[in-house]
Amino acid sequence: MTKGPSRKDDPFLPVRFELISTSICALTLVEMIVRYGYHPALLPWHHMLADSLEMLAVSALLLRLPVRIWTRRFGFGLIPGSLFDLFLSGAALIALFRGHLTTAALFAVFRLGIVAFRILPQSQTFQRIFTHIQIRPTRVLAISFLLTILAGTFLLTLPAATADGRGAAILDALFTATSAVCVTGLIVVDTGSYFSRFGQVVILGLIQIGAIGIMTLSASVALLFRRRLGLRTRAVMQNLMEETSAQGLAGIVRYIVGMTFAIEAIGFVVLFFRWGDIFPDTGERLYYSLFHSISAFCNAGFSLFANSLAGPPGEDPIVLLTIGGLIILGGIGFTVISGFLNRDLLKKGVRRTFGRLNSQSRLILFLTFLLLALGTLFIFFFEFDQSLDTMPAGEKLLTAFFQSVTARTAGFNRVDMSHMLPATILLTIILMFIGAAPGSTGGGIKITTLGVLVLSVKAMLQGREDVEIYRRTIPKSTVYRTIAITVISALVVTVFFLLLLATQAVPFQSMLFETISAFANVGLSLGVTPNLNFVGRLLVILLMYIGRIGPLTLTLAIGEKLHSADYRYPAARIQIG
Repeated sequence: MTKGPSRKDDPFLPVRFELISTSICALTLVEMIVRYGYHPALLPWHHMLADSLEMLAVSALLLRLPVRIWTRRFGFGLIPGSLFDLFLSGAALIALFRGHLTTAALFAVFRLGIVAFRILPQSQTFQRIFTHIQIRPTRVLAISFLLTILAGTFLLTLPAATADGRGAAILDALFTATSAVCVTGLIVVDTGSYFSRFGQVVILGLIQIGAIGIMTLSASVALLFRRRLGLRTRAVMQNLMEETSAQGLAGIVRYIVGMTFAIEAIGFVVLFFRWGDIFPDTGERLYYSLFHSISAFCNAGFSLFANSLAGPPGEDPIVLLTIGGLIILGGIGFTVISGFLNRDLLKKGVRRTFGRLNSQSRLILFLTFLLLALGTLFIFFFEFDQSLDTMPAGEKLLTAFFQSVTARTAGFNRVDMSHMLPATILLTIILMFIGAAPGSTGGGIKITTLGVLVLSVKAMLQGREDVEIYRRTIPKSTVYRTIAITVISALVVTVFFLLLLATQAVPFQSMLFETISAFANVGLSLGVTPNLNFVGRLLVILLMYIGRIGPLTLTLAIGEKLHSADYRYPAARIQIG
């Protein structure tokens, strides 16, 4: 059963209109997948029928504003929804007048797809699903990632997804979809030349979904439906995002989506104007700028250039700084961005704004700066006469900085990684394993895990029982969780590394680098991944998946019900060291 939306539910219109429009949207989406995905041989009347269906979808979009006015839903308080319809209608009309009916239909499918999410939660089936999400959120998180990967795999096997019109092999499609959803960036085929524009757009969509996170998207949907997040969902999101206040999670989820698009839009604009000489064609430049801006902020590392940024696209210092800035912003986490990059930064300055942050945000910013600085200096001196040999001094320093940034789970590269010294490779492995911040688009064990470990060692050396930071005490449960994450991560990497060494004819150093890169969702490579056999690719796929959902999340998904014992055994005396 469904109920009609009320006036307060705007921009949604009377339920009968919405149901008819949504049905047209669903049929149009299926038609597009079959028609443009498989390229079947169609008779003239087939084309006419398909075009008519797409035109119906466009008409449903264009009728939204007249229906809104007719039902008196166009008021002062309803202007945002009306403007959204007006914007999409205008874009669809422009595409229609330029002869791009399918593009106009895509705008309609997008708009009516949003409407479907409003009507769907009224059904009893969705009520049961939503209840299950509230009870077992971490298990739903793992399954959601898996289903998204499988959906991406299916789309990439469509004939239209590859440049040769044959579709990707199942294993290649599965590897690419996993790498995209897990925002890793490891590839077995060249993204820019192997996949068609349709396939690349699918990859870009998977990157965006994976970066924001299925759990965050689920919470966003719950908020859009005007439902309260369950206490268990809030608690698990608090673990996943390391947010100190459960009450602030609802606002953070809203903030995530808006800030993601805003930052990506800024990066897109800068890249568009800086790549004018490389892409004279405006449409091509728009597409490449958007793809790399999203890939950079999401710390995905996917590039449409065969050599990533090692060629002309990365020679512009502004381009490197822009992509590096996007990577850093994506890697420090949404909660840090909301706490630091705001009006207080302009009004009170960096020092006072930093002092007002909570302990976690201050730790993240401090360790981010420290790791970037140390990484830049070490790479600059190690590679001064090696991979950076042909560059001027200023470019060497900038490239060293960029390589230090991208090692923090981004996956882009300015120089050929295979030409670097073993010392630089080892440093990169360490940076990759540490990773980015909690609640960010990056992977690894997280820099806060490193921070708590170091502070724990410091407390032990000082003979103090409590681990302290910025005049605050870190709970023992957090210290235990830190140790668990580190041990489980090291164990997972060790097991998969041994399996890969046993099944692949690859040098020790290269295999270790590839293993850490996959687990930490980085995407940097020494050129080993495309040469892996069937077993090796399956192992890397599984490793990327485990690295993305996290050892702690995987443990919670297997056994979410934890019980504390009502008794305590006598103390055991065990000598260590």
